[in-house]
Amino acid sequence: MPSLRILVFCLLLLSLGCSKSPDNSRISIEATDDFATPFQIQIDNHVRRQPPAISIRPQGQATHRPRAVFLPFRMTQQINGADSFSRLLSRQIWNIMLSQSIFHTLEFVETRAPYTPSTAISVGRSKGAELAVGGYIHHYFDGGATGPSTLSIALEIYDVRSGVLLWSMAQGGMLEARQSHDFYLFAVKERNPDDPAGLIVRSLAWDMSQILLAWVNPGAARKAAKKETSTILSGSGY
Repeated sequence: MPSLRILVFCLLLLSLGCSKSPDNSRISIEATDDFATPFQIQIDNHVRRQPPAISIRPQGQATHRPRAVFLPFRMTQQINGADSFSRLLSRQIWNIMLSQSIFHTLEFVETRAPYTPSTAISVGRSKGAELAVGGYIHHYFDGGATGPSTLSIALEIYDVRSGVLLWSMAQGGMLEARQSHDFYLFAVKERNPDDPAGLIVRSLAWDMSQILLAWVNPGAARKAAKKETSTILSGSGY
């Protein structure tokens, strides 16, 4: 029996994915010395979400990596400290987009008033940008480290010169309460992050960034897609 359990343990390690998504599980394994109890495998909880819903998109491919400005998203839900919360999450979205090299430049521009399309276009023109990126945080519920948390955002990208809306997409995600999955030879236990809102919004921004990357650089998007895997330990198998 111990040899069988060791074999299963090794197979689990080999099944780890190489996803670069922000909610890719960091796995730690705790095993007893006497093999009298199942292996205890802990994984970071993952964000349950559907692909972004795209309502407006360009008909053709981008001819180059455009210069863009990024404005903090507007929080439409009435919560305490809405401006500070939206700016904090907006910077995380901005960082994800920067990491994907979608734009030639993507300057984060602080504005006094919350995001509006007219403000975004005006700021983009003043900065000599081609595109203005902004959007809305429509809903957020904080479940803390143990309960479920939900968040939804909408992304808009405007052509600065013409004022035309090029991209409009929306997506929501949920981080469920921690769960335990007990198997015969091992047990998988989920853990929630200290910042559920950050994990959700980074995951949604990642999904949207892959769509934009395919518009700007299809080859790079295909390479990124090949790295995405679904395994029982990467969190996407439940």
